[in-house]
Amino acid sequence: MRASLRVRDLLIASWETDRESLENVLPEEVEAAPSEGRFRIGLAAFHVEGGRVGRLPVLPYAQLNVRTDVVWNGEPAVFFVASRVSAGGLPGALLGAPVRYARLRVEEGTVHAPGRGMVLRYRIVAPADPGALPDVGLFENDGLRAFRVERGETAWQRAELVEPAELEFLFALGFHPRGDPDLLYATRTSFAFDVPGRPKTGKDPYD
Repeated sequence: MRASLRVRDLLIASWETDRESLENVLPEEVEAAPSEGRFRIGLAAFHVEGGRVGRLPVLPYAQLNVRTDVVWNGEPAVFFVASRVSAGGLPGALLGAPVRYARLRVEEGTVHAPGRGMVLRYRIVAPADPGALPDVGLFENDGLRAFRVERGETAWQRAELVEPAELEFLFALGFHPRGDPDLLYATRTSFAFDVPGRPKTGKDPYD
């Protein structure tokens, strides 16, 4: 089943962390991938304006993902450790997405998850070149599931915090973010992907 989403106010934030905390959450099929010798834990927040899953329309909702870069089957990928969505995103659970409910506010300059102890306030600084971004996403739900994302045209910008971040959500998951984050922001973009089905034991999830 094909899914397509129209997205606004996408923020990707990443911090240096220790390898052990990543290995504690990664399945055996994937390996933590350092960037310039440093392991990183990240957050991706965005607001879905609409879209379709198959023939069904997608309601607007906000989403917050905890993610880290990995290597899977010899190629770079992103492993999603946890996903939280506002009410409109909960139908994704019926398609196998490991989403849980949270109150979320995602808009330009602010990502706020009340009750999760997570606040990011930032400002946009300048255009940015993010380099090559992995297009494979991975998550666990009755086994490892994989999907390949096609991104629409995206004008990336660099951002910086305007106040210290509140990161209790990451601490509660066992991570230890250090230093200032790298922040990438895009006003609008789009994602398209085939919804991954239940993995076949011993098989590549793409089979």
